[in-house]
Amino acid sequence: MENTETKPREPFFSRTEWTFIGFLALAFALTPLFYGLPLLSPLFAMGTRVRGHRAKMTWLWTVASLLVLMSIAPFVLKLAGLSNFVVE
Repeated sequence: MENTETKPREPFFSRTEWTFIGFLALAFALTPLFYGLPLLSPLFAMGTRVRGHRAKMTWLWTVASLLVLMSIAPFVLKLAGLSNFVVE
């Protein structure tokens, strides 16, 4: 007779990973609202357990910074005289 012990299942994503995914989604959701708002996502993440994971925090700050740069790029290019994309 086999010993069929039931082992607790490991979740596919840990709680920290779900928190990280939530903050990443928050950064994308805040992008169309105002230019600097995606930076609030990693800032809020500093108050959670995600803060202890250096790679996850680096990803959050990098993605949020790129989203901010993408949203202000047309205005920067207009000021530099390289684009007429911004309608006045």
